[in-house]
Amino acid sequence: MKKFLVVLLAIATVAVVAAPARAGVEFKYGGMFATRFISDDNVNDGTDKMDDNGNWVDQRLRMYFSFIASERLQVVTKWEANTSWGNEVRGGTGAGGGGDVGADATNLQMKNVYVDFLIPNTPLRAKLGVQGIALLTGWIVDDDFSGAVISTTFEPFKVQAGYIAAQNEDVTDASENIDDLFVSMDYADGPFSASVIGFYQYGHDNSVSATAASAAVLPVEDNNLFDLGINLGYKLDWMSVFLNFVQNLGSYDVTGDRSYDYRGRMIEAGASFFVNDFTFTLGGFYTSGDDDANDGDDDAFAYPVGKTYYWAEIMGYGTLDAWVSEASNGKDLTAQEYNNGGYGVADRPSNLWTVSLGASWQALETTKLTLNYYYTGTSEDVVSNAASGEKDSWVGNELDFYLDQAVVDGLNLRLVAAYLWAGDAYTTLADDDNAYELGAQLLWEF
Repeated sequence: MKKFLVVLLAIATVAVVAAPARAGVEFKYGGMFATRFISDDNVNDGTDKMDDNGNWVDQRLRMYFSFIASERLQVVTKWEANTSWGNEVRGGTGAGGGGDVGADATNLQMKNVYVDFLIPNTPLRAKLGVQGIALLTGWIVDDDFSGAVISTTFEPFKVQAGYIAAQNEDVTDASENIDDLFVSMDYADGPFSASVIGFYQYGHDNSVSATAASAAVLPVEDNNLFDLGINLGYKLDWMSVFLNFVQNLGSYDVTGDRSYDYRGRMIEAGASFFVNDFTFTLGGFYTSGDDDANDGDDDAFAYPVGKTYYWAEIMGYGTLDAWVSEASNGKDLTAQEYNNGGYGVADRPSNLWTVSLGASWQALETTKLTLNYYYTGTSEDVVSNAASGEKDSWVGNELDFYLDQAVVDGLNLRLVAAYLWAGDAYTTLADDDNAYELGAQLLWEF
């Protein structure tokens, strides 16, 4: 039945493309294709004593189709198909299927489908449907959601407000319901830019975003998370600087135990300097941890559903780590998600801080070399040896190298080599071993 529906969808798509466009409606399309070749070691378990060497290939296709009546009305659709080579997931269905012999699978996913229109006799624009929403470079949220967004522009200000239906799997059960509201104001004039963002996640009786230990085992009620975010930026021809800040507010109740207040926070700053064909960068971030589990405050920096903040290659979901399929090497998480002693990593850093240095060189018009260094530690000490109970704060030193090369007609090749000198806090094992990633990505955006 599913394959039959896919055939019908393909026929309908061909018919739309081949048929004469309806008067007044313009059809636009675009997309991207990427394939990656990846090899890594100790990214999952952090030790040489277990077999954790992965080697695989995967690919992603995204297709964008827009139906445009005018500047006042359009419908935007985005579709995605992911494949892990040689792997047929769930008997040929689901994300990542179709990579084995025969290759047939039902793995076309809806990424975005929404209507974008100007509300008559107002300066307001509305987007209704499944759409991408990004706030504060992912420190608050950056993902695809179903919801509604209203925006307007009064130069040099832009204001938007929206509702996100983050989860509503059972309309009769409050523990299955998550609703979000947000408002943001952006300012840009000359070299200055600034944003102020307010985000509210009402988790109802769901434990979402709560980090206290009791919230993992006891029912949570009346879960309210507020994020207040600020961004400041300044850019000239020879340099740019920025500052990001988010403060968690709100509270939740744990049944039969106590009430907790969200008090986590993060701060990030960075600077780039442009000298001829070179770019030099300096930056870092700090995310709070919980220094006292019994003081009634949830101090670890918390995220609403839909966070996506990428940073380092191994520690922060870089080019090779943002898994494009559920089956990429059989894992969805980086190593430290499994056995770290109490910090968040990958695209949700919490109780974590880092300082980074970087340099890139545009060696040729088609060739760019980049080298980045990260020193990473925990804000509060975490368990570094589960057997002895010892604690530590040094996670590791990471060095990332990239070579970007234009190939032909917009097709770009990126070579990646990353190495992590593991610190004692990398995992809860007595001996933490170093990790590496090697790989390549071919990317065409069209």
